Amino acid sequence: MIQQIKTHALEHNIPIITDDVAVILSGLIKIYQIKNVLEIGTATSYSAHIMAQAGAEVWSIERNKERFDIAQAFVEKSSLSHRIHLIHDDALTYQCDNITYDLIFIDAAKSQYINFFNKYEKYLNPSGMIFVDNIYFHHLQPSQVKRHTRQLLKKLEKFKTFIQSHDHYVSKIIPYGDGISVSFRDKHQFHDLDANIEMIIKSKKSPS
Repeated sequence: MIQQIKTHALEHNIPIITDDVAVILSGLIKIYQIKNVLEIGTATSYSAHIMAQAGAEVWSIERNKERFDIAQAFVEKSSLSHRIHLIHDDALTYQCDNITYDLIFIDAAKSQYINFFNKYEKYLNPSGMIFVDNIYFHHLQPSQVKRHTRQLLKKLEKFKTFIQSHDHYVSKIIPYGDGISVSFRDKHQFHDLDANIEMIIKSKKSPS
């Protein structure tokens, strides 16, 4: 099913996490024993399936009705359907239940990353992590793009500054995929992040 979802996304030009990011995300869920995830941005449910396969239960918010319907169709046929809960709503206005999560995964409108972080970080468990994808945006340079994209690039730069200077989180920007950031409240959790990611990448490259 996961390969089928990936193929559908690629054939229809629907953005999904890269293979490197999928490996890192899955590996971190296993190492940090992530039990539940709040995902901002479902798309076709590919990343939700990756996280569910790694052992997490996932609540995923998607505002685009067409993509939500596609994701729902995939989930209904999936052996992981008991671990994936889809929510059709706008994540900027959605009223979250009063529960907390081990992982908040943000992969939606890049211009809203700071707003998503601020809105949902209160639902993070004290030892949890916030994982954000696509913070490089294809390494585009402001001088090479149109005005709208330049504005988006500026907002991504603001987001990077925001997480790296945050008073209550320690964060690392990791150059895999299209750039990811991992943020922890608990500095002890952050301490082993580099070694854990290196182990995940080496394991991926090791012969099976």
